[in-house]
Amino acid sequence: MNKITCFNTLQKALSVEIRLTDKLLALLKAEGKLSPKDSDALLMMSEDKNKLIQDIEHNYNKRIAFIQALGFTADHKGTQSCISACDQNNELSLKWKLFMQKVKDCRQMNQINGSTLDTSLRVVKQALSILYGEKINENTYDASGHSQSSSIGRSIAKA
Repeated sequence: MNKITCFNTLQKALSVEIRLTDKLLALLKAEGKLSPKDSDALLMMSEDKNKLIQDIEHNYNKRIAFIQALGFTADHKGTQSCISACDQNNELSLKWKLFMQKVKDCRQMNQINGSTLDTSLRVVKQALSILYGEKINENTYDASGHSQSSSIGRSIAKA
């Protein structure tokens, strides 16, 4: 395969992946603005995220198959080597860096959203345990870094 065909194929693949990660990042930002109590909207967003992730994986697999067909490895280093071999005026390298930054931004936003939902779930569980008089086992750490369990719980009906 010649360098121009390689360049065009990778440029198209990276452009598609950048567009898809832009969509995913926008969806993650919108998800972060939702209340954890809005379960219907969160469920719809989850379905949209899954579809986008499938599209991203499909395009990733196509790009990796292309890179492997050229004799490069399917890892990060192989991708960078292929990009270097096919690049023109540093365009592919810049697209690759942009794509990697967008993936990083998506990962960070997803972690923030997950943490927010986890915190909300923990608060709900604590409230329910107080109402029903169940014990909450919370793992904490002592001064030496060893885990210790503490139990909290008393029925509001008994209080």
